[in-house]
Amino acid sequence: MSQKQKKLPLYIQIKNKLVSNIKDGTWKPGVSIPSESRLIEQYNVSRTTIRQAIREMVQDGILETSRGAPAKVKEIPEESVGNPGIVHHEIGTEMSVIILRMEKSRTHYSAKHHLSLPETAEVFFMERLRTADGIPIAIQRSFFPVEAGETIEQAAEKEFDLFPALGERGIYHTNIKEHVSAANATQEEADLLGMAPGEALITIERTTLGIDAAPIEYSMTKYTPKAFNYTIELE
Repeated sequence: MSQKQKKLPLYIQIKNKLVSNIKDGTWKPGVSIPSESRLIEQYNVSRTTIRQAIREMVQDGILETSRGAPAKVKEIPEESVGNPGIVHHEIGTEMSVIILRMEKSRTHYSAKHHLSLPETAEVFFMERLRTADGIPIAIQRSFFPVEAGETIEQAAEKEFDLFPALGERGIYHTNIKEHVSAANATQEEADLLGMAPGEALITIERTTLGIDAAPIEYSMTKYTPKAFNYTIELE
């Protein structure tokens, strides 16, 4: 894959394909889109991916749903829908993760604050090394309420993106807030990433909200600059 291509999550790619079918008139307002089973077969993806794509389109006001029936087109989306203004992605083809630590803890008070958890509560913590084509590119420290963290404990060892794994377990996200900053690599981080202590890293701090607007994840990921692209598109 070219380094210039955007590595969007699979459900976003499917969403964009569905949006294109509405924009080009294949599915008009008031018409039902194909069933989940048909879309799964057509795009060769999981039911969770299809449902997450449809859910986002419902939230955008493009589709409307009713129990037991395929989703219907509500309105033709504006040109900007499905084309994010800010895109960041890791550079590489074969993406994988290595678990460094995974535990339940009563410390990490800052993370518990971001998750709106009491100071006395437990938090599920995992630290993973993210690699691209076998080369370490980032250290990700993620925190979850214990119930959410325990559901993805096995998936965390093999899934680069944990949001689909959460979705398969009925935990969906509706809003993501990110903050980008710079940091210097500590000795431990430098050893893991194959760089010198004090070299610059790009830090992405993220808080993810669930369907009830309650936080379901807080993470801080530190990237080597050469392994990361951040693109802003404004119209």
